[in-house]
Amino acid sequence: MYLGKMTTAQAKEAFQKDPVLVIPVGSTEQHGAQCALGTDYMVPTYLADHVADMEDVIIAPTVPYGVCPYHLSFEGSINIGYEGLYMVLHGIMDSLMQHGVRRFAVLNGHGGNTPSIDRAALEVYHKGGICASIDWWSLVAELDEKFRGGHGDILETSAMMAVDPEAVHLELGQPMNPQHPSENVEAAYIQAVRYKGGTVRLVRDTKEIAPSGWFGPFDPKDSTAELGQEALDISVAFIRGFLEEMKGFACK
Repeated sequence: MYLGKMTTAQAKEAFQKDPVLVIPVGSTEQHGAQCALGTDYMVPTYLADHVADMEDVIIAPTVPYGVCPYHLSFEGSINIGYEGLYMVLHGIMDSLMQHGVRRFAVLNGHGGNTPSIDRAALEVYHKGGICASIDWWSLVAELDEKFRGGHGDILETSAMMAVDPEAVHLELGQPMNPQHPSENVEAAYIQAVRYKGGTVRLVRDTKEIAPSGWFGPFDPKDSTAELGQEALDISVAFIRGFLEEMKGFACK
């Protein structure tokens, strides 16, 4: 069921059944030269679409903007900030709790969103509800190590080839060309470096450490729709099972 397609009368009836309200959340930001700006919200939307047939599960409209100040040197990236995303999520869940919804599941497509999601989720808890958050790219890497990925690399690019082939242009891809801060310190991720076996957070603009925009262990030039579909299918199966479990979680 989709909240946006319901009438208010239908919503009232559905809310009386104590449903799980799913909120796909992402970001509009660069994913390298080869992958769409909408990657981080298009994948969660796909996942939500594939659980929409479940009984007592309602899909809210996707939140397409998120927290990505470190990507703003790349054209097309849109940052609404930690407070901005928090206020959006707070407004969505607070409004629906007033109508009787107690169970929320955020399908998140962007790591930078986590602090805002956590803040809104804790408020739901203190009001007597419950809110789970699933980071799909982390989840699928835990379910199968071959899906371990980074930002805009083979995992996200392959997923987008399965979601919307027209949103990927492998011919525009560029080498990662990571920039290491010094001879003894190497780039570990966009916001982290590695020194003598340890990882240190080093927050900078993405372009300073990953000038081509993407960062990860596997080059997106090797992306395939088949790999992406497999990752999506595994994610959907897990999410469907978890949402069923959520229906039985205790609420205050």
